[in-house]
Amino acid sequence: MTDNASLPFELSTESLGGWINSLSALPAANAANQLNLVLKQLTRSSAAAVNVLPILVNLTPLTLHLSNGLTNAARSETDIATNSKALKIAKLAIQLLRHLSLAFCRTVETKQLDTLLTQQAIFYALQLVGYCLRSTALFYEMPSTTLWKKSGLLYTIAGELQLLKKPISPKPQEFKLQNTIEAVVKRNLLFALSTPNRYSTTEISQLFQLVNRHQDRLEISKNPNTDCGFFWNLGSEPGPVPRTNGTLPRGSVYINCLSFGHALQLGEIETELNSNMQTKLASHLTGYSNIFASVAIGPPMPAHLLEGFVAVSAHLQGEEKLSKIMNLSSQLSRGRSLARDMSLVPLEHEKSFYKPLNASIVSFPEHGTSLSLLRNVSKQFLVAESPAPNCSTGDIGLLCREQQPAKLVIVRQQTLYEDVTLILLEPIIGNVAIHDIENAGGSQKAIVIGMETDHPEVLLANSKYTVGSKISLLYGNTLYLKACLESTPWLVRFRVGVDL
Repeated sequence: MTDNASLPFELSTESLGGWINSLSALPAANAANQLNLVLKQLTRSSAAAVNVLPILVNLTPLTLHLSNGLTNAARSETDIATNSKALKIAKLAIQLLRHLSLAFCRTVETKQLDTLLTQQAIFYALQLVGYCLRSTALFYEMPSTTLWKKSGLLYTIAGELQLLKKPISPKPQEFKLQNTIEAVVKRNLLFALSTPNRYSTTEISQLFQLVNRHQDRLEISKNPNTDCGFFWNLGSEPGPVPRTNGTLPRGSVYINCLSFGHALQLGEIETELNSNMQTKLASHLTGYSNIFASVAIGPPMPAHLLEGFVAVSAHLQGEEKLSKIMNLSSQLSRGRSLARDMSLVPLEHEKSFYKPLNASIVSFPEHGTSLSLLRNVSKQFLVAESPAPNCSTGDIGLLCREQQPAKLVIVRQQTLYEDVTLILLEPIIGNVAIHDIENAGGSQKAIVIGMETDHPEVLLANSKYTVGSKISLLYGNTLYLKACLESTPWLVRFRVGVDL
């Protein structure tokens, strides 16, 4: 536990005020560093929670001010991922909010506070989580698993104490658009479900302002509801319901975004979003119902979906191996070698399993889901149907069709229609290459998209990655992570730079 004597002030508002005044003479970055050290100490403080809480409340305006200033300073720089100074500033902006939120959470976890103070601590903690989510998105970092777990804990405690709908009057101006714990939770959920990392920084800021004002249109409940296309299991980030025929973890929160999505579609709420973003966001939050409704009557096209990062990676690596064998065989057959009848050929099991991604497919993989593709109006998505699909929304897949190149896809949505499941697939555009990650023992793969383009991307199995870190490919280039575009329980997608 932290020795409270090591803090640069006593646990009193008078002593704290003097210390805050001393920071005003420092450059913003220096003041933020000193504040961050104090907040880290307070997350481990052994002092009585009733003495720590007012200190945290009084540190909140300064923390928001410094974090916002650092955020603006870092955003003014170009290519933050390769700018070490800007990267440090960006991470500090996030850490200030994170550590203060965790410090508030600690006061609740001690169980030393009465009900009224517990409500205040939970409210402030969740507000800061929301602003941390905003900063994390602005710098295209992955969302914090820890903060989502803490949010689930705080939500549970607030529910048990019947504090979710109890009004509160917060002091910071930034917190005044919500006056209950439930409203703050809805704001955070709606922002996360709007997939902010897919948009520009300007659009992310506009999106946060929008959900800050209209979080009341979100409906959440512990009771199962077929209209709820999203859920939060209180232990991780919220997301789409993964399977139409699956069971959600016990205690999950069911989330209905239809009211907010329809309001966007109909123009019932005023926004600063451009029309393309507003249409895209509304479609996502309403479960792409407009695309599913556009399915046209016609003969279905047989197809096959190989699901999951491991299976897709193995398949891609196998077809790459087969391609090399065929190329070498072709070279040998064109040569003047005396052993022209001994060219390399794939084994029979390799012929049947691996289908070149950029060549015609003769047969489907043995594993995966058989489905039928249906005609729809969208140029971006494919719609398929299957009586019993094995795929999960947010997972990667390889779509195979007879006499067609295989397509790398991400499952975006599933919905029940009579006795079948309709599946929305988003093809990934660009040349695909599979690589082993160096020093990973061959167990970790990187699927690189558009290596030769100006904006290459990489798909990785879900884990923790940070902007600015590097991934060395075995027998290949080094990738540096520039921006997390999306993360699901199954995969992470980053825009990358390539070091030769």
